[in-house]
Amino acid sequence: MRGIRSVLWLVIAASFLGAGCESGPEQRPKVSYRASAKENFLKGQQAYNDEDYLEAVEYFRFVKSKFPYSSYATEADLMVAESHFARERYLEAADAYVSFIKLHPKHAKVPFATYRIGLCYFMRMPDTYWFMPPAYELDQKETLRAIQELEAYLQRFPDDQSAPEAREKLRQAKHRMAEEESYVMDFYRRKGNPRGVLWRAEKILQSYGDAGLDEEALFRKGEALAALEENDHARRTLEQQLQAFPSGEFSEDARELLAKLPPPPAPEVPEVVPEGAPEAPAAKAEPGPAPAEPPAPEKPEAAAPAPEKGPAP
Repeated sequence: MRGIRSVLWLVIAASFLGAGCESGPEQRPKVSYRASAKENFLKGQQAYNDEDYLEAVEYFRFVKSKFPYSSYATEADLMVAESHFARERYLEAADAYVSFIKLHPKHAKVPFATYRIGLCYFMRMPDTYWFMPPAYELDQKETLRAIQELEAYLQRFPDDQSAPEAREKLRQAKHRMAEEESYVMDFYRRKGNPRGVLWRAEKILQSYGDAGLDEEALFRKGEALAALEENDHARRTLEQQLQAFPSGEFSEDARELLAKLPPPPAPEVPEVVPEGAPEAPAAKAEPGPAPAEPPAPEKPEAAAPAPEKGPAP
């Protein structure tokens, strides 16, 4: 149902926005090429500065194809990507940046091109308009790709000059994904499905931590665990939330829920024997009943007396 609604909204959006920035091929402009790589490259730069990006692409491509061993060909590779980016053809720009990196892996501009790949997908993330549902209800495929590319850039070039900006873009992209998870988590909560809530809360905390929704995720996790009667785990989660966000939006709700949880069982305290105390004497075993005497052997019956012999006849 959610997917059908999103498609309907996209159809409405298309009627407002027209064909869009990346809707299809454009007619190639006619340009007058020059004799040298430098002249054509400079013509391309001039067209780029004049925001005539299609003409710029034509000059830069000509430099690449006709003067492949010129130093201008390398710069033209990057400027093709930059021209696509400037005219908001972000998929074409991303492909051009990837091509530049493959062709010139040791170039000084490789970190810049790597960051721009992530930025291309960031710019394609769905946005919120008055006639459309919130952005977090739409398909987040481009958001996930932006996170992937920005993380790869920061892992490879953590000290690059664009790294601070990339970290902020990454935070925004993760916040968008956390919003989507929160949207689904709230759906499960309204449907009375605590296991679904627990699953989504864990996803926010593990995959999109520090994106701005940690407090809500911790509270909903504790709430779900309490509903599942996992009281010890719920208590630890709520205490963790209050320690991290003592005055947060969900702090009072967490304190009320903690007060309703049954108290934890008292731990068993082993008996402590003072040092030097005499050991208690071992209990004597009480004698059991005396063993029964064996039965006396039966006496053999006396043999019958022999008959007396009479006087001889």
